[in-house]
Amino acid sequence: MHKYRLYNVLFPLWFFLFIPSTGFFILTFIGNIIIDTLVLFLGCRLNHQDFKSAWKKCFLWIFGFGYLSDFIGGALLMFISFSVGSSVAYAIQFNPYAHLLGFLITAAITVLSGGLIYLFNLKISFRRLPWTLSEKRKAALLLAILTAPYLFLFPSIILYR
Repeated sequence: MHKYRLYNVLFPLWFFLFIPSTGFFILTFIGNIIIDTLVLFLGCRLNHQDFKSAWKKCFLWIFGFGYLSDFIGGALLMFISFSVGSSVAYAIQFNPYAHLLGFLITAAITVLSGGLIYLFNLKISFRRLPWTLSEKRKAALLLAILTAPYLFLFPSIILYR
């Protein structure tokens, strides 16, 4: 029986979002709680709504759907990077700015994940809030824009040098 060892295995920075045993996961977990709370607070202020009541009714949904949207985007990036040529795959995984197609794919997936954040929050997270549809749309758009997974666009190769 052979023992296999993997030396010098590199992962894209956004890959660590999905590994619960890493300190990076804990850091992103706490960071997402803080950012989601601040953005929800801002959305409540813009809509002249009570933050405490809104937070109690929808924060866990916002937080969960944010992670789900990031996971879907990351899974798509991983799948696409295994399906394209090596230079585009390198761009998707480590440096989106190294290849135009890699950048366009990564940017599109970032926008798609933001769109999912918008839809999930509008249709599900905010369903228990007594807000108007316009208020829900504003808050969902704010969450989508400010919490989209921009980490996908970070050139993680910098960390490996």
